[in-house]
Amino acid sequence: MASPSASTARGSERLLWDCATVGRSIENDRASARSRLEGELGEPVTQLLLATLREAEPSTPHEEHLWRAARDSAA
Repeated sequence: MASPSASTARGSERLLWDCATVGRSIENDRASARSRLEGELGEPVTQLLLATLREAEPSTPHEEHLWRAARDSAA
């Protein structure tokens, strides 16, 4: 059986690990999906993925607005 001090040390280590994990999760929640993808995949792969997933034409008024905003910022 482990001593109480060893058990306490393991419990403290686990608590610190859990807190760090939650902290990283909160930081990732604040980042945009694109930023998270770029962090995991790199910019070139993210650009390719997003270009592949985009529709040829916007299908909703919201998408139309986003398309116009993207074109205006690229110009």
